[in-house]
Amino acid sequence: MSSRFATASLLALVSACGGQEAKHPNPMRPIDERRAIPIIAQAYADSGESAAEGRDIKLATGKMLHVDVGTIGHKYGVAYLTTGDISALDAKTDLPPHVAGSSDLPIVTGGGSDADTIVLVLFADDYQYDDLAGEQHEATTITAEKKLTRDVRDFLVQARSKNLP
Repeated sequence: MSSRFATASLLALVSACGGQEAKHPNPMRPIDERRAIPIIAQAYADSGESAAEGRDIKLATGKMLHVDVGTIGHKYGVAYLTTGDISALDAKTDLPPHVAGSSDLPIVTGGGSDADTIVLVLFADDYQYDDLAGEQHEATTITAEKKLTRDVRDFLVQARSKNLP
């Protein structure tokens, strides 16, 4: 009887170790631009800055960049770039180097009459969340939005400390 129990226990252990299929990652998507702009504006308000309507600026390369949120009384702002926005620009010459997960905030300066304008460039793909399609919630919307808020606040703190125009 004890050999049957040992055999059954061994079979149970062996079957428990194998055969489980690897879990697929949840589908991810970036924060929509229509949602990102109010989050950026709220980060401005939380930081004591006044957000202004967006505007287009000319880059040093001659191409135009849309600044989604400007700063009242200053010449700096934030551009939230979606895949469509990036495809209209040359990523190598028009945009700062983009290293996903880097702690450096990507900045561009304007050209021509916008030469003193400084823009924080936020890549939408850096602010992704899952859509709850999988078994676990791996990257929440709240986490992505907090990261976006943190990056904008960090930029505003740096802009004030450097007395940007």
